[in-house]
Amino acid sequence: MPFLSIIVPIYNIEKYLPQCIESILGQSFNDFELILVDDGSPDNCSNICDQYAASDNRIKVIHKKNGGLSDARNAGLDVALGKYLLFIDGDDYMKELTLEKIMQAFKRNIIDIDMLICPLIKTYPNGQEIIDYLPINSEHQLLDQNNMLAKMIISRTTFWGAGKNVYRRSIIEKNKLQFKFDLIGAEDCEFFMRYIRLCQSFFLINTPVVNYRLEREGSITNVMSSSAIMGQLQVFYNNYHVYKSEKQNEKTQVKTFFANKFANTISLLPYLRNKVDLRNVLRFIQSHKHILNDTRGRKYSVAKMFWLIFGYNGGSILLQKIKKLV
Repeated sequence: MPFLSIIVPIYNIEKYLPQCIESILGQSFNDFELILVDDGSPDNCSNICDQYAASDNRIKVIHKKNGGLSDARNAGLDVALGKYLLFIDGDDYMKELTLEKIMQAFKRNIIDIDMLICPLIKTYPNGQEIIDYLPINSEHQLLDQNNMLAKMIISRTTFWGAGKNVYRRSIIEKNKLQFKFDLIGAEDCEFFMRYIRLCQSFFLINTPVVNYRLEREGSITNVMSSSAIMGQLQVFYNNYHVYKSEKQNEKTQVKTFFANKFANTISLLPYLRNKVDLRNVLRFIQSHKHILNDTRGRKYSVAKMFWLIFGYNGGSILLQKIKKLV
């Protein structure tokens, strides 16, 4: 059994795929299997996967009918054998010695940790790189669930990006966890939050694992749609509801955290051009607007005032215009 299974969902990224694969195969640590999931890609990705698999027995290739990101990740989960799991998108890549640093993190702990959380390197088309460091005061920190949640809600970056986290496979298998098919742009958060509620030990390190490409043409995260906005609203509301009745201070704050995330998503409404899509999203917001009572912070108070006077879409448009002027 390999120590690590690396699952790479692949669709229409032939330009970036060789760099992704070679950055993984070139790591000094090699106790891993690399699972390439060709999600019915219409370009040359299928051949690229097979060519690499023919020359390296650590590679498994799955060719399947297109089913989307969640379906591709689930297909990888079905065949993974590693003790731990890491998901990397096929247009991203690793720096040298990344897996070696991950192994050093595991060796520091006398217990089998449930999750390793790392920062990403945000990589822009102009070559600029920005590391979204985690809010810890040292290079690494071992936390229980409550203290991890406390770090999550004060972080300037999200904790749930797939490439940031190393999951324990036994927890996923025991609880039959899978990525949900009906979410776009929110599947990472939904899976992450379900998983962490089953965990007790989290090891945070400020060593980046993956170079995450931003503003790539055609990327799901670079396209704003009604499905993406609706998915985020649903996931944020559902997690708000999970923590709504909690009495512990850390978990009460998680309720506010997701109420604020819900409000942030409302501000994306001006990107919707289709009136039917906009109407459907507005209907969902209206039926779940009580969540806004639990937002905290000056900017949310201002936003709620604008939404009350001008409506959710009109108010968000005005807030965008004001932000550009400031």
